[in-house]
Amino acid sequence: MRTKHWSHPLEDSPGVAPEIEPFGPPIPDEPFKLKPQRADFPIGKIGTSDAALDNFLDAVMAFDERERIILYRDPTTDGLQLRLGRHRATWLFYWDDRRHRRRRITSKRLGFFPGMRAEDARNAARIERGRVAAGEVGPGKREAVKVETSLAEYVAHLERKSAAKRKPARWAYNVRHLAKSIISPRWGQWSLADVAMHPGAVADWHRDVTEVNGPVSANHCSRVLRAAYKRSAKRDVSLPQRDPCSAVEYNIETPAQKAMAFRDFPKWLKAWQAIEVGPKAPARKQYHLFCLLTGMRPGEAARIQWRDVKPTLRVAEIPGAKASNTIQIVMSAPIARVLKEARNLGKPKNRDAFVFAHCGQVGQREDLPARGHALRHTWRTVAADCGVDELLAHFMLGHVPQNISQAYITRLVLSAGPALRQAQRKVSKRILHLLGSDPTRALSAAQTDALLWSSRS
Repeated sequence: MRTKHWSHPLEDSPGVAPEIEPFGPPIPDEPFKLKPQRADFPIGKIGTSDAALDNFLDAVMAFDERERIILYRDPTTDGLQLRLGRHRATWLFYWDDRRHRRRRITSKRLGFFPGMRAEDARNAARIERGRVAAGEVGPGKREAVKVETSLAEYVAHLERKSAAKRKPARWAYNVRHLAKSIISPRWGQWSLADVAMHPGAVADWHRDVTEVNGPVSANHCSRVLRAAYKRSAKRDVSLPQRDPCSAVEYNIETPAQKAMAFRDFPKWLKAWQAIEVGPKAPARKQYHLFCLLTGMRPGEAARIQWRDVKPTLRVAEIPGAKASNTIQIVMSAPIARVLKEARNLGKPKNRDAFVFAHCGQVGQREDLPARGHALRHTWRTVAADCGVDELLAHFMLGHVPQNISQAYITRLVLSAGPALRQAQRKVSKRILHLLGSDPTRALSAAQTDALLWSSRS
């Protein structure tokens, strides 16, 4: 007789029972407790040797069922701790210093176990403890000097240097602009110690700045960061004695040797005659002509005061030049006539007045074929064409040769005085010939002689 199979109401198919889902919400696992449990190494049971401590830690690491963080303290070594977490064990140095009515906490990571064994960890903790006792511990994150603060102090230092040399703080202005637009957005909130310990990051930043702002700006930013760090390291001995830009590969810079061609001199004279002079800078035209006849840097020529002009010696001095020296400009007759005209136009009230007042930046605004530093290169080209000795040309431009003392340079200039004057006259004559006319002939010969041979009271 064939029997009938009756299916159970809980079966999906005959003879198979369905899975029953648990009633209610799922029960969460017990969370890992982050608050550490503090304890000392059981030195009394395992011993004080390094090998015994290593064996104990190996056994503890093998037991993976840890429910919370354990912070072990080594009773035999001051400040040494081991933080035993869920995945790794970290050696730490922690010391609370309360000397001189001031609390300073030093917390530093030494390494990881088992990469750093107990012997190495104890030696590293002893070294850190010695630094704390000697007062060589660096400031904490709140007290550490930021890059932004270091840059501000460096700019103030540049301004003080410029004021001491009676020079406008042009470089300080440029550094402030670079710090605000390029350096501070990336490194402003970094501490100096962190920047020094990450030279690779600085090198990557230098490459990024090269692509965005150009190779010259990238080099300037790296030099400014290096200079600010070196100055701060002199004041804070706890900073790492290293260059934060040591990994930077500086871009190759080629100076722009822009000199005016001889065929463009008449064009330059025509543009010079078309310059409109206002009451604020009445000697603007004479300023450009003076730079062409002397080859001086535009900023140095704009800083000449009437007390620096010595007609009896037929020289004009520029103290505090780029190389921290005093440049003596030998006057030729055309240069003397330019100074005479500048005095007539400017009408100085005292000897502290500037010869070319308010002309410090006009070299960048005039519509001339050559202006500013290009006139310096033009003078050097004309001097080479006239056969002027290279050493004399360097002295006349205010260059200081390397490995030569200032006293020797002064004696050499005095001994070569006639040669310098002859070279200056030759260059001035050649420049006026290339211009096609003499724009300094507005003065009479008597007025020129009066400037050359009489001194102002």
